[in-house]
Amino acid sequence: MNNIIKTAIFLLLVFAGFYSCKEGDRFEISSDDKTPPGVPVLDSVQPLPGGARLFYQLPADRDLASIEASFTATNGKLIKSAVSFLAPHLDVFGFGDTLSHTIQLYALDMAGNKSKSVDVTFFPLEPAYSKVVKTLTVKPAFSALVVDWKNDLQQNITVFVDFTYSDNGTKRSLSQVYSSIKLTERYFIDGLNPQETVNVKVSVEDLYGNKSEVIDMGELHMLSDEQLDKRKMTLPDPGFLMGGKYMSYGDCYGGKTKAILDGYIDYIPPLGTRDNFAVYNLPYILPGIGNINAQPWQIFIDLGDKYELSRIRTHQMWDLATAMSGTVTGTERGYFYLPGHNVATYNMYYWDGNDDATVGEWKLITQVRIPQPPIEMGTPDIIRQAIAGDEALMYPNNPTYTPPTRWFRYEPVTGFNYNPMGESVGGIAEITLYGRKASK
Repeated sequence: MNNIIKTAIFLLLVFAGFYSCKEGDRFEISSDDKTPPGVPVLDSVQPLPGGARLFYQLPADRDLASIEASFTATNGKLIKSAVSFLAPHLDVFGFGDTLSHTIQLYALDMAGNKSKSVDVTFFPLEPAYSKVVKTLTVKPAFSALVVDWKNDLQQNITVFVDFTYSDNGTKRSLSQVYSSIKLTERYFIDGLNPQETVNVKVSVEDLYGNKSEVIDMGELHMLSDEQLDKRKMTLPDPGFLMGGKYMSYGDCYGGKTKAILDGYIDYIPPLGTRDNFAVYNLPYILPGIGNINAQPWQIFIDLGDKYELSRIRTHQMWDLATAMSGTVTGTERGYFYLPGHNVATYNMYYWDGNDDATVGEWKLITQVRIPQPPIEMGTPDIIRQAIAGDEALMYPNNPTYTPPTRWFRYEPVTGFNYNPMGESVGGIAEITLYGRKASK
């Protein structure tokens, strides 16, 4: 080690020791310290949604610890906001309107002594809960309600949905409560009788007890549908040309194209099976056509008659390798909701043309994105969710039926890394369609 490095290290240690001593002096607390710190001097107030940002000058006390503000919230609780003396400003939230409000600003020292309070008066901007309730919608779907809202401020809010309905002549009242900080949310209230009307009321509350008025959404009439009979459906041969697209080949790695309509999902512990899914991640070359399994691969389904489609339920491939090993115990997650192999984003199309598929074109219904389960969800719940399947409406923003069609097309877009250019999507276990017979 040369002398320059030794000298630098020595100076660094000296400086660190000096700094530590000075900081120790600064934060040294005397048990008999009863002297409150000086009063912070308010510079300016910046209104925020449901609150304000306070800028101030610090008192000169050597043992200053924090700057705080307090007020009594709507729910009667004393709300305190505090920041270190090093922070450039203090944010205060919890106000339920845009009227004039006064809070108390003060300083605390290391011994817990509190300075005199300074009254700060301001007009907060519109709070999150009242902005959310203006965006909240409840729409009837298929034996279900769809609840949507936007939370532009991404503050913690709670949505209350109260609804009454008739259950075989008996009036019932139920409530659903949802908490979220997400920018957008969508929840489904399932299991409702499509033959009955449902009266819905909603309200929104924040963490501080501020609550919107109860809004009556009126009587909503559920839509009805039924699962289409898979026994009447057929799959065309690989290479079948329809609307400029080719039917792909799902018999790779022991998979079976026909498995997507066999009514069995890919999860049968303890041994599993290779017969309950279709796999498309091997090239399949047809003379004069080329690779019909190139991403994105295609699945065409002949419904057997004309239907108006309402929703879809898909099931993922579970675990090809583990299933064949004979070591499955029923607790393995397999490929469920993980990058590689399974479809996370897909497009749906209906055929706008004649029934024999010689004249017409594919019309996009919608694109579906299956979300990954949250980190806190354990493996057993993830498996249960995958076994139940992932359901999507044909028209999620305004639930209704597709135009009458004889053909349906399924097209993967991404796996669970959600990158359409960076992942090969392997296959799918089952497709189930819902709707109603088209009128002649």
